Amino acid sequence: MTPPEPTPTENLQRRPLPREVDCVIVGGGAAGLSAAVNMGRMRRSVLLVDERDRFVWHHIAYNVLGFPDGVPAEQIRRLGWRHAAKYGASLVLGHVATVERDGESFRIRIAHLPEGGPFGPRTPPGLPPRDTEMAQLFDEVPEGEPLEVVARTLILATGVSGHFPDFPGRNACVGQSLFWCLHCEGHESIDRVVGVVGHDESAVQTALDLLVFTDRVTLVAGRAEGFDVPAARLARLAARGIAAHACGVAEWDNHDGQMTALVLDDASRTRVPVEQVYTIRSTVATNDLARQLGLELTPGGQIVITSEQQTNLPGVFAAGDASSLHDHQLSAAMHEGNQAACGANWVLYDADQRGAE
Repeated sequence: MTPPEPTPTENLQRRPLPREVDCVIVGGGAAGLSAAVNMGRMRRSVLLVDERDRFVWHHIAYNVLGFPDGVPAEQIRRLGWRHAAKYGASLVLGHVATVERDGESFRIRIAHLPEGGPFGPRTPPGLPPRDTEMAQLFDEVPEGEPLEVVARTLILATGVSGHFPDFPGRNACVGQSLFWCLHCEGHESIDRVVGVVGHDESAVQTALDLLVFTDRVTLVAGRAEGFDVPAARLARLAARGIAAHACGVAEWDNHDGQMTALVLDDASRTRVPVEQVYTIRSTVATNDLARQLGLELTPGGQIVITSEQQTNLPGVFAAGDASSLHDHQLSAAMHEGNQAACGANWVLYDADQRGAE
């Protein structure tokens, strides 16, 4: 089942970007878009600021309810724009440079993405033309001077980075033959030749868990220092038929989005044939704005939130991978974005509506 292509409609015409809004949402992934849709449905004025990141990869989500044939993440993004714009949300392509508390509101400065940056500023390289057209239609491309906005509430859906190493051809492989989440892509590994690159217990667990799907698994430390696990764990891998190489990866051979081999950084330049690769790496939360606001963070840098997505600062909510509550799943991000919108909407009610004395 393939979702329909979003098409422009008369009620989705370009309009001036607002300078005062009920809510600014930072991040245009599943969490941010879900928050924008649900804030808009509550008749709140919303500005979503998006830098584009993982949703430009050629990733297909097969575990989203209602899409038995899978749905491209890029498609979710475009449909999400249209959904949010339908309820009045404004969307802008830009970078939130600073945010500061201004009384009971927040003052946010939005700058252009830098020239030569990864996605902008006007025609992001590598994106389908229809994606750029949608961005322009929905006010996603700012013009003129940096924009300053005052918002009554703020939702941070800024995500994380660092899932994948940098190598030629990487972006085309992501979602096709290069993965990081077993829960998302494990089923697509059935009977495949799979390499796991990682040095810690998470990598060992991933390699062992893959045996549910395939008996052709190889683990590579991905660094010269080798593995950071007890020898007994490596012995368990060997007993289960999983070869473990305590070295780095010199080359990530691939062609047209298909991983073909891991060339090891050992004396003999061993070539490990693969059809798929899982990289198990520590991610880095995008938390510059959270730090500017003095939000509480976990030791790993994610934003600490309640079950209602509330941070330790009133009026500020967080959702998706940047927060610490759930795992990195599209379904979880959508839920968190909705929950953050519910929380932010509650803040915007007056005392009578909240039932406060």
